[in-house]
Amino acid sequence: MDRPEHRTFFDQHTDESLNQELQSLKAKLKELDHQHDLINQQRGFIKDSSQSLKITVDNLFNLKSKGQDLISEAQFGQVLATLDKVIAIQDEFKQTAELYLKTTNERFELNKQMRALEVRIEDERKAIQKLYDEALHDHRVKTATIQLGILIPLTIICSVLWVKKRESIYSLIYRAAALAIYWKTFEVLQANFPERYFKYIVMVVLLLLVGWGFVRLMRRQVKPQVEALLKQYKQAYERFLCPVCDYPIRTGPRKFLYWTRRTVHKTVLSANSATAATEECYCCPSCGTHLYEKCESCGKVCHSLLPNCQHCGNQKAISGEAY
Repeated sequence: MDRPEHRTFFDQHTDESLNQELQSLKAKLKELDHQHDLINQQRGFIKDSSQSLKITVDNLFNLKSKGQDLISEAQFGQVLATLDKVIAIQDEFKQTAELYLKTTNERFELNKQMRALEVRIEDERKAIQKLYDEALHDHRVKTATIQLGILIPLTIICSVLWVKKRESIYSLIYRAAALAIYWKTFEVLQANFPERYFKYIVMVVLLLLVGWGFVRLMRRQVKPQVEALLKQYKQAYERFLCPVCDYPIRTGPRKFLYWTRRTVHKTVLSANSATAATEECYCCPSCGTHLYEKCESCGKVCHSLLPNCQHCGNQKAISGEAY
């Protein structure tokens, strides 16, 4: 499922007539600007020429009025003709002023139309952006639904296999598959859900994991697994501590000694004690658990909480239901 492409989506939903009209108005405005500049330059030339001619004619009239015969009558006639040119130039200046005012008004109207058209185009762009965001959101929801519809069952299956088949020879494969699917599910959630929703999803998942961990711990406390119990029993017997309550096993040469888990290997026994610590049946005085008993097969004393007799190897069932 390809996600909506931004440029293609806008091209499909944009009204090209508005852009074409805007470009046409820009072209007209550019032409009017050019005409406006030419008229402005023309007015400048006319104004300069009229000003210089006017100064010349005024000076000649001043000389004539003072009776100074610096110019002849024929030349003075030419001055009068020049005065006619000045008047004609002023008329032309008035015409350019009208044309200048006309182009100015046309430019103002074009700018007004362009601003209104740009507002319409911006409103259309915002509406298309909103449609694009909705289409992108729908695409993300569909994609995430399909991906999670595949990943969640795989996550459950691999989690169950990881927990139930821990002793299998394929346990590493189950573990690797579960971790890979966990990571992929995390990436899908992060990529397709907004941050404010994603953090709540992560929080719910973490709460579920914590709840599952507490339930598992409580089940192990109420009904522990045999493997965990045997490991606990072995470690306790090695330190001469009760596997149930951690009370010291004081029998044989250790009857009058004191030790803890850290100091058990530092406790020195008497050199002349050859009697083993398990030559007699023993029951923990703290919790009442039978720690050493006679073997049903050979009759010698053996560990009550371990599956095999140390003398004959007789095997017995360890269920762990009593502890």
